[in-house]
Amino acid sequence: MRIMSEYTGSILLVLSILAPGSFAVEVSLTQKDIQQKVEYYSTENNDTGILLLTETKGHVVKAVAGLADRENGRPITADDLFEIGSASKVFTAIAIFQLIESGKLSLETSLGKLYPQGRIRALANYRGKNYWNDVTVGMLLNHTSGFIDYLNVYGDDDKAIAIFDDPKRHYDFDTIIGLALQYGDANFKPGTQFKYCNTGYIILGDIIEKVSGTPWRDYIRKHIFDRAAVMHTWFGTRIPKPLRQNMPKGYNHFHPSHMPMSLADSAGEVISTLDDLKTLIDLWSNGGFYDKTKTLQLQRTEGFHTMSPTTPDLQYGYGIMRVHGFYGHGGQTFGFQSYMAVNPEANTTYIVGTNDARVMSMAVWMQMEGMDFRKIVGLEQP
Repeated sequence: MRIMSEYTGSILLVLSILAPGSFAVEVSLTQKDIQQKVEYYSTENNDTGILLLTETKGHVVKAVAGLADRENGRPITADDLFEIGSASKVFTAIAIFQLIESGKLSLETSLGKLYPQGRIRALANYRGKNYWNDVTVGMLLNHTSGFIDYLNVYGDDDKAIAIFDDPKRHYDFDTIIGLALQYGDANFKPGTQFKYCNTGYIILGDIIEKVSGTPWRDYIRKHIFDRAAVMHTWFGTRIPKPLRQNMPKGYNHFHPSHMPMSLADSAGEVISTLDDLKTLIDLWSNGGFYDKTKTLQLQRTEGFHTMSPTTPDLQYGYGIMRVHGFYGHGGQTFGFQSYMAVNPEANTTYIVGTNDARVMSMAVWMQMEGMDFRKIVGLEQP
């Protein structure tokens, strides 16, 4: 299933939005213009809820439309929480880089050192040889380990949802690793190719705990969310029940869908809001999560690989996607899509969330309607 993978609608979205072009000195369309376009998109997609925030050179515009709950007709609001899926990987990667900065890890740290024994080592079996000792922390970060992705092996979205669509079921680390192991050997020898892999980020969460001595959720809460002073960002397995019940419902092609948050774990279980995501990605872009300038520079410049031959400009590095000067990450769960991106040179930030995992991305839809999404979000003059 393409949950939290490189081929989600969110990635198509960013490729359309961030295509080369001149950047606006100021937002080119009014709040009313943008709101009308967002409402049109929602209506054409069966009232799908959409939350949009753009900031260009200090000018912030928000636009929302659609329903948070189709069954009860509740409209979505700009303050609503939504599942961000794989955009959560940014925070897992930041935590790893903080541990690297403190000297507790390095990009070259071998998994053989961290996991000297156990069935997890079989993830690196390839053509009759085990390469576990050759896999590094850096390879997990930039998806070059070759490991089987426990979420994206089913080949059909509906089949995966049928297997996992049970919000009450709990998945622990060993269970998730077992899901990957049951599908056989690795895809390739580690370090030789790029292939998006949620399994690697599940291991990174466990590494955070091994190295810091703190459960990965507690570590990220203290060193990232609290450091950014965000008040509306949660882990799906820990969000208070009343907040969860009041969230927008997630849908899969207009049908209610529920993802057990423990299944996403450190690869994608964060729930947040437009404002909090803007605060978090902006603080990362300004180096606010690191004590040394070179740490951010390393993450922004090294380790990048082209994600797909059909999208050569879209590259994935150490927990960050890069395209045309923008840095960020997309995400998809069983019921939501998201994207957050920042362009430091253009002083532009973009956040979007929708509560349907299968609707066409807004940018692609607008292209089909003959509209330029870059103008809608104020990235280019009309």
